[in-house]
Amino acid sequence: MNDTEPRTEPAFEIDCQRYTVGDRVRFPNAGMPSNQDRVYEITEAGTGGITAAVDGCTYQLSRGDIAAIGITHTDQK
Repeated sequence: MNDTEPRTEPAFEIDCQRYTVGDRVRFPNAGMPSNQDRVYEITEAGTGGITAAVDGCTYQLSRGDIAAIGITHTDQK
């Protein structure tokens, strides 16, 4: 694929950031500090939200959920 071809994999976009399956993310505004520090892996992504997994648990998060708890790639502060 070259840079002029559109990306076709399922993705979730929020605040001008794109998140796709396999991305590692954090939720900086999660209710518990331990949940803020955990690194989650996106297992499904779509326009309405994502599914993320950590430590054998899976979480389905809607666009509203993510707006409330925030999301960043793990390489972002």
